[in-house]
Amino acid sequence: MRADYIEQNSGVSNFDAKTVVVTSDYTLLAEQSGSVILMGTNGVDLTLPSAAPGLNYKVIQTGDYSTAVCTVVQAASGEDFYGHVFSAEHESAGTDGDTGGASDTKVTFSSASKQGDSVELVSDGTVWYVKANAANYAGITFDA
Repeated sequence: MRADYIEQNSGVSNFDAKTVVVTSDYTLLAEQSGSVILMGTNGVDLTLPSAAPGLNYKVIQTGDYSTAVCTVVQAASGEDFYGHVFSAEHESAGTDGDTGGASDTKVTFSSASKQGDSVELVSDGTVWYVKANAANYAGITFDA
């Protein structure tokens, strides 16, 4: 795991951006809220901190699926994931993709996931709200 800040005067960006590079199982910290998590592609499990109002993260997969799915999991029972997968594919509205809800305890970057697939997570202190973007609708799923 590596954490960096891109500084204003670096020539890379005109603002500070907190990034965390993760290549093996990792538990995110509340202090890392607002970070972009660059997640590896081989069996990485990210565990969120306990839900708290305003905590937020963006997780981006850094390569196509390799040999094992990657997941984002809740810290505690009941901190379920609510949201939707949006896809570059032109699927049928309401019938393709996935929607999170009660009892969904993890977000899975499946064997259909691609480099750049991502999830944005925001907590209200009780649950996590998720907006997922995938190259194809089966690339990210909500699971129990």
